[in-house]
Amino acid sequence: MESFAGYGFNKSHSAAYAMISYETAYLKTHYPVEYMCAFLSSVIDNQDRVVFYLKECQKMQIQVLPPDINESYENFTVAGGKIRFGLGAIKNVGINAVKNIVESRKQGAFTSLFNFCQQVDLAHINKRMVENFILAGCFDSLGITRKQALSIMDECIELALQIKQSQSSQQLSLFGDITSMVEEPRPRVKGELESKDLLSREKEVLGFFVSANPLDEHRDILPLLTTCQVADLEGNVNYTYVRVAGTVINLTRRVSRRGDSYARFILEDLSGRMEVMVFPSAYRRNADNLESDRVVVMEGYLDTREEQHKISLRRVQPVPSDIKELNIRIDDDNDTSDKRDAMLKLIKKYSGEQEVILHFPGRRALVLNDNLKVRPHIELKEELALLFGRENIWFA
Repeated sequence: MESFAGYGFNKSHSAAYAMISYETAYLKTHYPVEYMCAFLSSVIDNQDRVVFYLKECQKMQIQVLPPDINESYENFTVAGGKIRFGLGAIKNVGINAVKNIVESRKQGAFTSLFNFCQQVDLAHINKRMVENFILAGCFDSLGITRKQALSIMDECIELALQIKQSQSSQQLSLFGDITSMVEEPRPRVKGELESKDLLSREKEVLGFFVSANPLDEHRDILPLLTTCQVADLEGNVNYTYVRVAGTVINLTRRVSRRGDSYARFILEDLSGRMEVMVFPSAYRRNADNLESDRVVVMEGYLDTREEQHKISLRRVQPVPSDIKELNIRIDDDNDTSDKRDAMLKLIKKYSGEQEVILHFPGRRALVLNDNLKVRPHIELKEELALLFGRENIWFA
């Protein structure tokens, strides 16, 4: 092997690869926004890779702005220290359509959905593309909601086509060009799509939540309900108990050869994503709570036997509207008088209305007396975690 190394991978190769590694590290450190923007543009035809690098932007705390019909170009671009989503990354939008939009924009910014339909070449931009632009939020900056834009989309396209046909055939009315006679379609509906529907459809066309995240409204309560985030699971041993929360993605249900139903899905939180297996016994207990795009709290066991780690589901439920109890699991190693005394002091320090339930291995759970109730507080959870381990403390 030593002799092979002398010619199989010589010093010139080593120097070249070292130089590339150094340059890459330098750019990522000193120009992180430009670096990630270039990466995103390099994989713009592969939505899975785009999503991967968007997640990396999240970890690096680089803000990604939604696509904008007047600001976005084909590729991702840098805008004031942030990254602007590229039109070419929107699902089912071709390069010719994007080039036509950018070219049409040179005559002036689009002022409305109808103005957009008038200015672009609808031979390159079909109804499906316009709908995807709307769902991606491209027209949000024009003072129209996505619900309103969808309600007048067909009318805008049809009217714009009629005007173009009239202009191409040089048909003039007694009063001049037909364009001056046409009244711009106005939305007859108010408000916006429901948050869940808006985000679900946005993710469908972008592959990623850009304008918001379904977890945002639960941001304060989730740290209390869980023992970790997905990103924390790397490095844990097989069969570690986990309690995590996130959005259910790509839920698929199957039937085994024995006729037993089972499922699998991706759980995505603000730190990452991981596959979850729902075996038949767990499926029977949890089928009613399994639904795509639903935000859930789940518990199970980490499976590290393969390169891609998974979670074997035990229990799943929607995020509760309020907290009812504090759970503390005390294993034999942590069951000491000093730790019990410290626990009781913390419970009294954070006295409140929620029950405290103690879990011991091989024994029934113990509910503490009414004078030992607590109020939900992240500092209480963190201090108890120092005593018994983060994986053993959660509210529910």
